[in-house]
Amino acid sequence: MRDRREHDETQRPPGKPASTPRSRKCASHSAGLDVIVAEIIEAHAGTMVDNDNNKRRRLVEFKDGCRYGKFGKTKAYELIAHERIRAYKMGGKTMIDLDSVDEYHASLPRVETRAS
Repeated sequence: MRDRREHDETQRPPGKPASTPRSRKCASHSAGLDVIVAEIIEAHAGTMVDNDNNKRRRLVEFKDGCRYGKFGKTKAYELIAHERIRAYKMGGKTMIDLDSVDEYHASLPRVETRAS
């Protein structure tokens, strides 16, 4: 009888790397990296002209918009459904407007602390 690892390797398609455990964290993930990720996303954001008010939109792919907004895809779809953030279809891709994500973050209430 073959061990489990040998069986798993024979089941994956050729050329596809073995999967990594989901619980493993990236060693370089730190608070400073979040700022860099935000800058990269903003630098690569596609812009489109909004015909309503001649303003440029910062559009990014769905996963990048989720990363920028610090929320998951379920929350993103919820925010889109409740019109808290704006999303557009470009071909088959859902694009998220980063300005609407910024507006959403600005609308969040402050945390009230209790006086000691």
